[in-house]
Amino acid sequence: MCIYMYMLEQVQTETKHKTAISISQTKMHSTKRTRPASSNSYQILSLSSSSADMIASNDDILTLILLFLRLKSLLKFKIVSKHWLSLVTHPRFSPKHNSRTISGLFVHRLSGKTKAEYDFINLSSNPSRAPFRSLTFVDDPSGIRILQSCNGLMLCCSIRADHPETNYYIYNPTTKQYTVLPGLGPGPRGRSSRNIFGVSLAFDPSKSPHYKVISIRNCDADLPYHYQIEIYVPTTGPWRPSGCTFIAPSNVQFKNGVFWNSAIHWLSDWGDSLYFDVEEEQIRDMPMPSVDEDVLVHRYFGESGGHLYLVEVYGSDNLQFDVYEMKRDYSGWLVKYKVDLNPIAAAFPEMARGYVDPIGLHSYAFSILCIVHEETDEDTFLVLHLPNKAIRYNFKDSSFKKLYDFAPRRTRVGGYISLELQCFDAYQFIKSFASV
Repeated sequence: MCIYMYMLEQVQTETKHKTAISISQTKMHSTKRTRPASSNSYQILSLSSSSADMIASNDDILTLILLFLRLKSLLKFKIVSKHWLSLVTHPRFSPKHNSRTISGLFVHRLSGKTKAEYDFINLSSNPSRAPFRSLTFVDDPSGIRILQSCNGLMLCCSIRADHPETNYYIYNPTTKQYTVLPGLGPGPRGRSSRNIFGVSLAFDPSKSPHYKVISIRNCDADLPYHYQIEIYVPTTGPWRPSGCTFIAPSNVQFKNGVFWNSAIHWLSDWGDSLYFDVEEEQIRDMPMPSVDEDVLVHRYFGESGGHLYLVEVYGSDNLQFDVYEMKRDYSGWLVKYKVDLNPIAAAFPEMARGYVDPIGLHSYAFSILCIVHEETDEDTFLVLHLPNKAIRYNFKDSSFKKLYDFAPRRTRVGGYISLELQCFDAYQFIKSFASV
């Protein structure tokens, strides 16, 4: 019964810590002596060995205790037995302290290898080992890659070299659980899933323990800009069409959906963008900031901590730009932060390419991996990718520091030896016990 007593000690330590903080905060607002928490609060913590026997045989009590543990402790206790694992990963198990804290970023790098490999940038104050280097939860010779991360879950896909269909998966990197999504099946006129323009994951654990997957497919080869939305919900069965077909401009990027405010959002290259309200199942227009007359050389679009952010960098030599945040009523974007990367370029001269990138038309080698929203706006920061390294840029005071070193890779372009930006994209890692 040692494990049960150890678990109770963990609860006692964490509960006392929370109580100490509460008492300290109360003293800050009052000069009166604060009476400690009632002894009834700790009755469950003074259990004897016989009480541990009772816990072992009562799932309700055991689950109640597990609910008060931190995620770090839960990760340890879920490997005690299959029984404990089933309790922790049950769909109705919802820890009191679930958060949207980003623990790290998985960065997909350019490589000549068939299987996708990921660097892991740790953003936690308590560094931990990377959950994975490559995705191997399913044995597939062509490998598996991440399409999207959403509040602790990942939408992944695997493409078979000898098969035209794409397999889709939902994966929880915290619990190592996964599920294979049912095949999208033939589209109109018997067309294969090759006419799928985008697949996105919608998951908000504060509203529901269940996720939804949204796919966009072309309706008819003769009508290239006519689309149909299909939805998969694990509790209701196979894919089903949602609403009527709709027309969308050819410049909408359906492959890069971002979930925020109960909706999937897609950017367009010009004009208004689109979003799909997952609850009401309606397609709506999303306004965009006024377009600069200069050349767009870099764009970032992502969600963090319940906020939707957009960055657009114009001009090949521009190192100053605004970070926009969308208002929750979609009435427009507001300038949330102003960024100046000139001090970073001075500290890391390898940012200057020495030539203009023929593809991006950008003289400086950098990209935005993620905007990380912390508990307060003052702590929110930007994660930048420079040649061979990742940099943290704090919005509050414009300070910066190196977070990670990538393995170097050099290439020759027009007579110049250049340190190459090797990242495709970054995917948030949020610890979660959500069931898939």
